[in-house]
Formats: sequence, structure tokens, C-alpha cells
Amino acid sequence: MLARAQESSVPELTLDDAIAQAVANNSNLKTADLEIRRAADDLTANRTRRFANTQITALGGQLLTKPSVTFQQGSLGVYPATGPIPATNQTINVARKPAGMVFASISQPLSTQYRLHLQLKALAFGVEATRQDQQKTRLEIVDQVRRAYYTLVRAQSTLDSLEASLPYYKESKRLASENLKRETVLASDLLGADAQLLKTQNAVSDAGDQVASASEKLNDLMGRDIHTRFRVTGIHSADTEIETAEALEATALQNRPELKKAKLQVQQADYDARAKKAEYIPDVSLVFNYYTTANLENALPSNIAVVGFQLTWEPWDWGRRKQEVAEKRVKEEQAKVAVTATERAVLLEVRNARRQLENTRRQLELSDATERAALQKLKEVQEQVKREAVLTRVLFSTQSDLASADSQQQQALAAFWQARADLKKAIGEE
Repeated sequence: MLARAQESSVPELTLDDAIAQAVANNSNLKTADLEIRRAADDLTANRTRRFANTQITALGGQLLTKPSVTFQQGSLGVYPATGPIPATNQTINVARKPAGMVFASISQPLSTQYRLHLQLKALAFGVEATRQDQQKTRLEIVDQVRRAYYTLVRAQSTLDSLEASLPYYKESKRLASENLKRETVLASDLLGADAQLLKTQNAVSDAGDQVASASEKLNDLMGRDIHTRFRVTGIHSADTEIETAEALEATALQNRPELKKAKLQVQQADYDARAKKAEYIPDVSLVFNYYTTANLENALPSNIAVVGFQLTWEPWDWGRRKQEVAEKRVKEEQAKVAVTATERAVLLEVRNARRQLENTRRQLELSDATERAALQKLKEVQEQVKREAVLTRVLFSTQSDLASADSQQQQALAAFWQARADLKKAIGEE
């Protein structure tokens, strides 16, 4: 009674609850979500490259040399009244002492805006590709949860069937013991009954271990303590209608995240190549520069401010940029080949998953028929027991057969829904 009370206090876990907890707490899915955030942050950081670049450089230290500035004779002009200024060469020496200088710059890119636009588009496609990776991980986690859940259902069904068969083997051993006392059976019959009982008890222990392992795995997929106890609920009946292969293939080609990612990578490679080709355009920027010095005895100009345009261009690169553009185009062709290969792989997976589902459905129909036959047999034996036409041992045997048929039916049902889950994953649906 205590054991039954403890068993009834264990909460039941539905498949929908297991999937919801896995989506919210699974470690791999959290990592995929963080990867999207990382890619989005990288895109946001690169957007700032389109704005003005500000830079300040300050230098303070001890002069190691004696800088000097020489004004040549007449460098400031020659006048009738005074003659050349200066009259002779004049040199201004700066002593070794602490000095400093500051350089400030503001540069607004102009011609590179087009290249930056292409690079940002490529990064945006990369973010979308990362989202497709996250969606793929989500589908895989949901599928793993379904498979683990159905595996647990099958293990629990096997355990229940074995536990239901124990009374039959115990009764067989009891009858063998009584008949041995009456000398109507041999000692080997009693030993055989005892061995069969021990074999069934060991099978019950093994099935219990399988249930524990499956429960721990499901807890891990849900991102919670693996010691959490629970029971799974029964599986509802299978639906017998399966969509046509053509409809499933069309859905898969539209939904599968791997295929979406492959197509995004083609666009990303195209923008990468265009951005690389845009490097032929000279870099033109609107620039403001300011320069000042400190403690140099006015030997050098102390304040210089310049505003204007700055051009940077590499006219000869010895074919480097051409080869880099060609490399980017090759990468684009590789991405296009990957799209075709991914499409074929998706179609193969869908067709194999559909065939597996058809196979499990046929097995389910067979197990249903076996269960109905075992149930009818039990009803007939129960009537015979009431009329004392058969022994109680026959009733236990029939009940054990029905429990075994029920277990096989539950396992076939779990296999059907597991195949259904694989088909859902193949077409890109949760």
C-alpha cells in the first residue's frame, strides 16, 4: 500500500509539457539563442563604421634630441629700408626638456559608403543564417524529446507487462511445489518453474533500469535535475491518414532550416564578392584635422587646423584584388552547389521517414489484432474458470498473454508516433 501511495504521488508528464520545458531550458537551445545575439551584436557594431570616425592622439615625454629650426637670410623678405630679414641665418634651438603634442581627427567616409552597405548586407544574411541554425537546433531538440518520451513509454510498457506476468509464474511455482509433494511432478519441474520466476524477476529489474535511464535522459533534455521523478502518460491512438509524398516534399522544401540557410549563404557570398569588387573605388573622406604642441618654445607652429577631402587609393595591386574577387565568386558557386545537395538530402530524408511511418503503421495494425485476440481469449477463459472447466493457472497464463499483447501494442504505438515525429522533423515542423 505504501508503494502504491508513493507511485500515485509521482507527477505525470505529458509530451506537450516535456517539449515546452525543453524549449525553455535545454542547454543546446540556449547556446543557439546566444549565438543569434552574438551575430546581431556584431552586425550592430559594424553599422557604426558608416558614421564619422573620431580619433585623438596625445603624446607627452622628454625630448632626447635638441630640435632646431633655421630661418635663412631674407626668408622673411627683403625691404629697402632694412634689407633682408633676417639679415643672417638664424637658428632656434629647443633644449632637452619635457614637451607634448596633441593630434585630433574627424573623418567621415564618403565613397566607401557603398562598400560598407554591401558588407552590412552580407552580415545581415549571416545573422539570418544563424537564426536558421537555431531553428534547426530547436527542431532537433523537439525530435529528441519525442523520441526519448516514446522510448520511456515503451520501457514503461515492458515493465508493466513483466510485472503483470509475475503472478502467473508465482502460481506456477506454487502448483509445482504442491504437486511435488503429491509426487505428481518431477523435481526438475519445480526447478524449471523456479528458474522461470527468477528469470522474469531479473527481467523486471532490467526493465526498471531501462525506465530509469530513459527518465534521466528525458530530464536532461528538459534541462532539469536528472533525479526528478515522474511518470509518462499513455499515448493516444494513431492517426491513419498520411499525406502524399509530393505534398510532404513541398512542405519540406519550404520549411527546412538547412535549405533556407543554404540559400542565404548564396546571397551572402554574392554580397561578399560585390563588396570585395567595390575596393577598386578610391576611398574619399571628409576630414577635419587639428594639431597642437606644448613647451616647444614656439619653434614649430603650435596650432594647425585643416578641413577638406582626403583620398586614399592603391592604383597598382599586381592583380591581388582581381584574385580576391575571383575567390569570392568561387565561394558563391560552392554555396549554389550546396543548395542543390541540401535539396536532395531533404527529399531523401522525407521519403525514408514516410516509408518508416508506413511500416510502423502496418506493425501497429498487427499488434492491434493480436491484442484483440488476447482479450477475447481472456474473456473465454474467465467464463471457463467460472464453470471450473480450466485451472486457475490457465487464467494467469492468459492474463500474462494479454499483458504481453498490451505491451506490444503500446510499443508499436510508440514506434508509430516516433516515426511520425521523425517525419515532422523531416518536413521542418515541430
